[in-house]
Amino acid sequence: QIGTIVGDLQVVAEIVLLLVFLPVGLIADKIGRRQVYAFGMATMALAYFLYPLATGIQDLTMYRVIYAVGMGAATGMLGTVTADYPQNHTRGKMIAVTGIMNALGVIFVSLVFARLPKTFADAGYDEVTAGMYAMWIVAGMCLITATVVGFGLKKGTPTEEQKKIPYREQIRSGLAEGRNPRILLAYFAAFVARSDLVILGTFVVLWGVASGVDAGLETSEATRKARLLFVTSTSAALIASPFIGYLMDKGDRIISVSICMAIAAVGYCSMFFVDNVLDPKYLPLFALLGWGQQCAFFAATTLLGQEAPQMKRGAIVGVFNLAGAVGILISSGIGGRMFDAIGPSAPFILIGVCNIFVSAFAIYVYKVAPTPLVDNNQRP
Repeated sequence: QIGTIVGDLQVVAEIVLLLVFLPVGLIADKIGRRQVYAFGMATMALAYFLYPLATGIQDLTMYRVIYAVGMGAATGMLGTVTADYPQNHTRGKMIAVTGIMNALGVIFVSLVFARLPKTFADAGYDEVTAGMYAMWIVAGMCLITATVVGFGLKKGTPTEEQKKIPYREQIRSGLAEGRNPRILLAYFAAFVARSDLVILGTFVVLWGVASGVDAGLETSEATRKARLLFVTSTSAALIASPFIGYLMDKGDRIISVSICMAIAAVGYCSMFFVDNVLDPKYLPLFALLGWGQQCAFFAATTLLGQEAPQMKRGAIVGVFNLAGAVGILISSGIGGRMFDAIGPSAPFILIGVCNIFVSAFAIYVYKVAPTPLVDNNQRP
């Protein structure tokens, strides 16, 4: 039943995220970013502390809810702060640096934190205690991060006027900004970009493991080979990040969104040509896949940061993250069923087609609502 349990926990977490993203954006516009950011990291620390103390599914579900609340607050504030801090003419580079650090964080977790249980077990602790100590170290890192953002980020909100706006008006404004075609484009891009991420993170490894087992490999060996695919995609995304950031800063960002989504579409649709996913000759296609996923995410985030007004930014980022969470839920549900019913490449092609539509919509937006001719240095 472990697959069902893990799946149910993921669904619960996504539902909580859907409920959290918009409120944390509204609160951040009222009281400031750093309090909400610190709360998110501290709440994640609490969840990591409690996880190894769970005695049943009910406990795990409750702790997963706590974790999702913290992750929603922290993720929302990461997007908001990333939109707040940079000057507009260097926004793409800021997003690139953030993406690089995020990728390095994933690598660090994989190389260090994931090995902690074995390290403690080799030191003589039983498996339960080893896992508990590993989780508590991660909780400590979250607390350190909460302290850093709590004291290190700028106090207050970007403007004092936004504190006076009622919550109901904030909600309406965040949704109403979707009437701005450029922000609507960012919302659609978030929907697809987050779907890109979950398809890449979930189905690449699943495809590799399934193919390896079908070919007669042991599950452990198939998993090892499948991870190489994910590492290839992640490494390509890391290498491509500076170039994508440069592109977002040098050209019109609406056109850049169209280009980035087109690159993502090529990467995802190229999976149609993969016969044996574990054949090394297909690694360049998985590198293109990672590059495309990073393109989609950077394009959506940079455009939103450019277009979101300071006074409404928290609420707008909340709707942006909400669109991404809906994309994750839909792509996970539909993608999983397509994987089983049609074939392993089907979820990737689905997302590739979605990227094509967003790329085309970006061209339409460029024609009907081009970026105003304002000096990048003057934009907030």
